[in-house]
Amino acid sequence: MPTVHDSAARERLRRRVEAVSATAEARWGQMHVAAMFEHLCRSVRMGLGEYPVRPRNQRAFQRFPLKHLLLYVVPFPKNAPTAPELIVAEAGGVESERQSLLELLERAGAAPSEGAGPVHPLFGQLSRREWGVLLHKHMDHHLSQFGA
Repeated sequence: MPTVHDSAARERLRRRVEAVSATAEARWGQMHVAAMFEHLCRSVRMGLGEYPVRPRNQRAFQRFPLKHLLLYVVPFPKNAPTAPELIVAEAGGVESERQSLLELLERAGAAPSEGAGPVHPLFGQLSRREWGVLLHKHMDHHLSQFGA
């Protein structure tokens, strides 16, 4: 499973982030490019333990097999709800948000890949390995949303 802890997988994500046109339109959903980049920045900060998000207390998503299926098997559904803290009402410029995301991607890749990670609002306690997979999957989902 691809993870942000793998340098080759991270490089592929970096190239895709750089390939997103500032004028790209979403294939689904309401976000524009700068908002998508900021949304991803917040999620990476959350995975690094720097952006706390309130738990949603949906225990079914915190247990096997549902947690495993959503992390490792099935793709994220289009238009799935997100934590209110990750909804971007106002974003900076596309290029500044892109640069912030690329910097955070490198920080996430350099972070420890073993041990306990921060609590996720839906999935509960995640290991750092699970966070690496989840961050990659989440970035892949939104980059695909914009055709990258």
